[in-house]
Amino acid sequence: MPLMEPEKKVLLAVRENCIDQRLLTAALNLCKRMDAGLEILAIVNGELLPKPLQALLESLRAEGLYFNLTRKPSLRRRDIVDYANTHECVSAVVIDSLEGWETLAQDSSSDPWKKLECPLVTATPRK
Repeated sequence: MPLMEPEKKVLLAVRENCIDQRLLTAALNLCKRMDAGLEILAIVNGELLPKPLQALLESLRAEGLYFNLTRKPSLRRRDIVDYANTHECVSAVVIDSLEGWETLAQDSSSDPWKKLECPLVTATPRK
């Protein structure tokens, strides 16, 4: 029996080469505290998901939490902000860090993160 889609969701945006256990744990714990589902946008190359992401999905299934995984060939910070702002159910966004997310040329003078209409959580320590 499929899980009911929750009214609230946490948006987790991940890049295959930047998946840290802290990031995944933060997203999972936030979902539990908010009684929300998890919407995952992932930049993943190839057919197989990275092991940490596979483990997260297994944890979500085991805990009976709703999730949806969407693979993306690329994902820019503007895409994340636009997705969150156009989906009323998104209550928070979790990313690894502010650095490293691709930007558009027209974004260079403005910071798209400032236009985000919900809280932004960065889950990995600065190096």
